[in-house]
Amino acid sequence: MKTSMLRIAVPGLTLLSVLMMAGCNEEPPASLYSDNYTSRPQPVVSTLDPAGTALAGVTTITITGTNFSAVAAENQVFFDATPATILTASTTQLIVRAPNLVKDTVQVRVSVYKSDKYSEAKQYRLLAAVADFGGLAKTDEPWAVTADAAGNVYVSISGSGVKKITPTGVKTDYASHWATGGGTKWSAMKIGPGGVLYSARILRIIYTTPAGGGAPTTWVTGSAIGLIYDLDFDAQGNCWAGGNNASVYRVKQDKSIKAFPFTCNARSMRVYNGYLYVGGKVDTTEGVWRAQIINADSLGAFEQYYNFSASYSGYLVNAVTFAADGDMYIGTDAPQAVVVVHANKSAEPLYPGLFSPVTLLFTWGKDDDMYLIRSVNTPQLIKSTMLKNGAPYYGATL
Repeated sequence: MKTSMLRIAVPGLTLLSVLMMAGCNEEPPASLYSDNYTSRPQPVVSTLDPAGTALAGVTTITITGTNFSAVAAENQVFFDATPATILTASTTQLIVRAPNLVKDTVQVRVSVYKSDKYSEAKQYRLLAAVADFGGLAKTDEPWAVTADAAGNVYVSISGSGVKKITPTGVKTDYASHWATGGGTKWSAMKIGPGGVLYSARILRIIYTTPAGGGAPTTWVTGSAIGLIYDLDFDAQGNCWAGGNNASVYRVKQDKSIKAFPFTCNARSMRVYNGYLYVGGKVDTTEGVWRAQIINADSLGAFEQYYNFSASYSGYLVNAVTFAADGDMYIGTDAPQAVVVVHANKSAEPLYPGLFSPVTLLFTWGKDDDMYLIRSVNTPQLIKSTMLKNGAPYYGATL
């Protein structure tokens, strides 16, 4: 006997309705939630080194803590919402490059893959490593630069005299370049004893401008002194000066002059830690030489301190200065613009990518700011935050 299929006609019931009703009997999809899931432990940040402050886009920061991943790609470090570049990673330490975020207060947090919580935030500060300073106009052409003990900066502007700029950036007229005639700028300036401004312009003359500003007058001149490009002071108030000559010169406060034989095209003179350093060219070599200052009337033999040509062939040494820790800084027309030479003579560019040539002159402010004159294309007065103090300029402290 055949069994017949029972067909019931239900008004309005379509095939789609039947299919939908049939679907209601299917099992619901599996949930994304799992009772078996266990999160990684929350990352913990204990310390950041350097503590409290770093340079945006420059400083390498060591983050110490726990519950990080040894796989660098499984960690993320945020300064506010900006990620930092992770250089190395372990379960207890992350080394990162600070992001290019300039801000007085940022929150630093660490995120680790498969951890459902960020670390607790650490407050931090990121400073600008390099910035224009002084509000100079685009038409201003800065040259010589120096600073006093209070951190005020003095800059020679071609055709406009010397401007005084306070650490907060307030600019005022300070002095003319000379009383009558001549060129339009100084090649060198230093604050000397009593706050007097000493200056030169590649002549057989050193000028002085009285403390407080005004018009310059001739301090020393004549055949006893050569062409003066740059100058600096020792701790006794003696002025050491040089240029493209067969000697360097010591000038006492009584204006007596003594020449010490040394054939050099000197572009920078700097007294540091009992030595006179001379930056420039000797024969065919660009570099830095030094001689011990025994006393005002006795100078030791010059020795080559750093051969710049050996590593930067074809480029000039324009400026030399020192940090308090002994690092030497060379301003140059090389692509690196500023090169730091450590006490062991190893060298590296300062803040790669943030400077462009040509760097002509340096001066340090009162604390950890170094000021630079940049020439070519767009001349600038630049402030560079160093997070270290400069070696003293003795003239400014006498």
